[in-house]
Amino acid sequence: MVRKGCNSLIRAEKILTHIAWVGVASYMELLKEFQYPKSSLLNLLNVMVECGFLIKNKNKHYSLGIKNYELGCQALHRSNIFEMTKRPMQELSMKSGLVSHLGAMESYSAIYLDKIESTDSVPTNKSWIGKKLELHSTALGKALLAWKTREELDYFLHELTLTSKTSNTFTDKKLFLEELQKTRYRGWAIDNEESTYGAVCLSMPVFNMYNRVNYAISLSGNPVIYSENNIESYLELLRKCADKISHGLGYRKEN
Repeated sequence: MVRKGCNSLIRAEKILTHIAWVGVASYMELLKEFQYPKSSLLNLLNVMVECGFLIKNKNKHYSLGIKNYELGCQALHRSNIFEMTKRPMQELSMKSGLVSHLGAMESYSAIYLDKIESTDSVPTNKSWIGKKLELHSTALGKALLAWKTREELDYFLHELTLTSKTSNTFTDKKLFLEELQKTRYRGWAIDNEESTYGAVCLSMPVFNMYNRVNYAISLSGNPVIYSENNIESYLELLRKCADKISHGLGYRKEN
């Protein structure tokens, strides 16, 4: 029996199922398909777009948003993601002597899911599991964003406010998009004192079997540690760690 007051939720589920089947649909097509009241349907579609469940393109057609995918992947993988990440991250921290983090997206932020400190790293209370991070000013945020589709990037850039944290922070959306494109091209992201002075962070994406990026790992240090002479060695360690985790999640390069 359907509870009273759940009509909107039921309608939203039907719309999502229909669009998942047909791919894209216009407002008029949905109106014809479901015959919901015009104003109610339009309001519901607007809310679903705001929440990320639907994307509305420039032709005013609706398609599934990444929120559906992210929630599904989190339900499938979050319970056992740590089985895949713990050992590679421990090895990463031990060999680098730095703090490593595992991050994921949560709404319009990145969030730390795990943190591993090396015996050689300086203990820090500036990061903790559950801490939320800005997407635009952190290496983890950039790594999580850079492998989105262009349509998804347009959606996030429209919603994000690029707040200045330091003089290095990207606050211009065009320049930030160029930074994301550069990140994807070279395969890694950097926070070059963009979130806080005296802290530099490198990050790489973790791919799943569908070539999607739901997680990223990072190494945190200071500008002296990440000098041009040794940054490549840290990137190689980070790359090996990301590859091991991606392989554990079913990613294969030939995919």
